[in-house]
Amino acid sequence: MALIDRLKEILKRENLLVEEKFAEYASLAKTTHQTLDRVLVTSGYLTEVQMLRVFGECLQLPVMDRLVDAHVPPLFVEKVPVQFARHHNLVAVGEANGTVRVASCAPLETHPIDDLSVMLDAIVEPVLASRAEITSLINRAYQQKVDVVDEMLEGIDEEELAGISKEIEQSQDLLDIANKAPIVKLVNMILFQALKMRASDIHIQPYEEKLPVRYRIDGILYDMMSPPKKIQDAILSRVKIMGKMDIAERRLP
Repeated sequence: MALIDRLKEILKRENLLVEEKFAEYASLAKTTHQTLDRVLVTSGYLTEVQMLRVFGECLQLPVMDRLVDAHVPPLFVEKVPVQFARHHNLVAVGEANGTVRVASCAPLETHPIDDLSVMLDAIVEPVLASRAEITSLINRAYQQKVDVVDEMLEGIDEEELAGISKEIEQSQDLLDIANKAPIVKLVNMILFQALKMRASDIHIQPYEEKLPVRYRIDGILYDMMSPPKKIQDAILSRVKIMGKMDIAERRLP
């Protein structure tokens, strides 16, 4: 049975079917390239709770009313950028035997689920939950995550960073500074993290007051970290050394 017919059958049984309105919103979804579940909720035809229940039955997906006791696997927080999770309203709620259960509030949006499967290198099993519950769980999960920069700089105390910064100001020997252990460790970790998250490229952008590092994942740039601005020259020089570039050339990145 076609999806539309199955939906209408369930809506009729639940006394939620208004033929003309349903046909109107089904047509609107098609012409505006939106998913039908989204149109039915944003138009006010169904509440989110009704939509999740109806589509859950139609697609044979479990519906989780509450996520307060859900456990987000460390794998999800480690490999999935928080921006991706927030943008697509997705969060893992369990993991077992190579399969990760992921809560979604958009039952017909399958592409993000496919992307997650690649990011996690695992089978993704979707379940349904409300947007509010998913957002709350995302906030809790990523709030507990150790800041990536702090993790990368673990073991590098303030005096060590200050010493490197002072050397950069006083010395012309960027080659020596860029080869110091803390800088080597930081740049290696930036590259290692990008590989783990399957980033296609890394952007290190030296702004006036900050040094954001961004990863491009599936065509989208995500802010990942912001190392101390004062060690910018050492970081960029280290990257140039690894790329066999001339570190004395300042006009080129």
